[in-house]
Amino acid sequence: MKAPCVIEDNPRQGILLIVGAVFLLALADALVKGLSDTLSLWQLLVIAPLISLPILILGWRRQYERLPRRLDTWGWIGVRNVLLLAMWIAFYAALPWIPLSIAAVGIYTTPLFIAVLAALGGEPLTRRHWTALWLGFAGVVIVLRPGDELFSPAMLLPLLAALCYAGAMVLTRTRCRESSPWLLALGLNLAFLLAGVVGNVVVVVVAPETSSGFLTLGWQRLDAIVYLMIGLYALLMVSVNLAVARAYQIAPSSLVGTFDYTYLIFAMGWGFWLFGEVPDGPMLVGMATILIAGWLMADG
Repeated sequence: MKAPCVIEDNPRQGILLIVGAVFLLALADALVKGLSDTLSLWQLLVIAPLISLPILILGWRRQYERLPRRLDTWGWIGVRNVLLLAMWIAFYAALPWIPLSIAAVGIYTTPLFIAVLAALGGEPLTRRHWTALWLGFAGVVIVLRPGDELFSPAMLLPLLAALCYAGAMVLTRTRCRESSPWLLALGLNLAFLLAGVVGNVVVVVVAPETSSGFLTLGWQRLDAIVYLMIGLYALLMVSVNLAVARAYQIAPSSLVGTFDYTYLIFAMGWGFWLFGEVPDGPMLVGMATILIAGWLMADG
């Protein structure tokens, strides 16, 4: 019987993988924001996996010969996929309504949620952790400005996405560490495809023919340029999913999470370059506060 594969930590490689992944992820999210007026979310979730799945199947077959034999491993992979699917739906649903930089700040409260999940699981929090939690909460309030005329309920969706992402990354490190990154990405894309099919059926049955919007729009006829952009998005997400899974497998979650924050810088850059989004003073203050909170949490 073949001995199980033992994954050794490689922090340097993990850092390089996560920085590269979030650079590509910020670009992919910018593409989704740009496409949100042209097609529906469910249409994207059908077309993109149809491009990604053949690549992932080929990659997995070339790298790994066996499927996991333990039923609990399949169960944890399934839970991880559900959490990531919920994360992407919540995050993408917010993009048509709010700037990319604000969405980025919301979802990068993830380390704060990881600490909360750890506390609920019985792991004690230090004074430094509690300071980070309160700082992060203050940063979120500064960015979202509830009660202000600029506040939108859509700003809460990235926070929901952050909670789902935190749970998925904890599972990646603790329950899916020895699973193939190719298999993890393959499962996630199958979940995307299933959600896209179900979503399109629900829209046809429930939504009126005149409905519009990223979540309620029906299947649209697309031109070649849009298909090329979806193809680019699919390729980007294949790279991102593989790199993120591998990074959290080979390096401590706290270390990877710290460099994961470079997404905020990349998202702000893509938002400015592609959409002319310029963060205001409170936005920058809130972003800096959340960055400090994340550093305290990760380094604590």
